Amino acid sequence: MAGAALLVGGTTGVSNAATTPPGATAFTGLGNYGVVTSTHPDATGCNGYKVVGSGTVTGNRITGGGTWSQKEDACTATVPGKWDINGSVTVTEADGDQLFFTYHLSAPLTADNMVYPTGTFTITGGTGSFDEAVGGGKMNATVNLLDKAHVSANLDGSMGFRWQI
Repeated sequence: MAGAALLVGGTTGVSNAATTPPGATAFTGLGNYGVVTSTHPDATGCNGYKVVGSGTVTGNRITGGGTWSQKEDACTATVPGKWDINGSVTVTEADGDQLFFTYHLSAPLTADNMVYPTGTFTITGGTGSFDEAVGGGKMNATVNLLDKAHVSANLDGSMGFRWQI
């Protein structure tokens, strides 16, 4: 599946994830980015791709827009008949503040060039105005396996801060 420009992000790990606090507010985001893929080194356990992506992001809690930087593992061997996608994203605002989140997405393996992974994201922290950020929600992506330059991801959830818990 050459050019499996999947999909959004790198390795999982939510060691500092916390429950979304009461008083959290809506968080939405739209990432538009390009990706570079390479064959995953674990041909048996993953049988997929390492994916690195970068581009732009806008959202209701992302002041002035920002940059999207991701790493992910897009595997076909972990869940029969599906892409199993685990990744991480760093959103960086123009002032340097960063928001970190991880995600887990899946999509059916088909012969179609269009793939629509869906799943969840978890906000794991940040710097500056995103210091102690927590939350999460639903995430979906749109990927044309023949067009690595134009991938998109939508985030819809909530965000608060640890001090609200």
